[in-house]
Amino acid sequence: MDTHQQGFAKLVTMIDAIEVGMLTTADEAGHMRSRPMATQRAEDGCLWFFTSRDSPKVEEIRKDCQVNVSYSDPANQIFVSVSGLARTLRDEARIRELWTGQAQRWFPEGPEDPRIALLSVEITAAEYWDVDACKMRALLKTNASPSELVAATEHKALS
Repeated sequence: MDTHQQGFAKLVTMIDAIEVGMLTTADEAGHMRSRPMATQRAEDGCLWFFTSRDSPKVEEIRKDCQVNVSYSDPANQIFVSVSGLARTLRDEARIRELWTGQAQRWFPEGPEDPRIALLSVEITAAEYWDVDACKMRALLKTNASPSELVAATEHKALS
């Protein structure tokens, strides 16, 4: 596995651990709108979510498919930002494959609910920041320089 593949593997591990990201789209006036979305799966350069077909985000994505999904785990000092191209689709086999108890709460009629749409985000670029918390605490206790503090953070940009 090359370093690029390792970076994406780590990105997926972080996203899987955090589970809920903030999906940002642009509304018709060009204002950025964010909302929490539970990631169903991150694989093959794509993020998968469930949404309602009548949600305003579906129309926003139809008009401008460029989105951002950000993930944050402040307790562990892990942060992820994913840029990508979004689309919505209805694929009944894929819906059943991704179905979870969490989805059941939003769509009580189950995977056959006609309101369900899949939202996929094809990743075009991503960044993550993984702060080594133990190392950071030790550096803070020693009044380390800003450059030493930055060195305790793993930051990787992927595209």
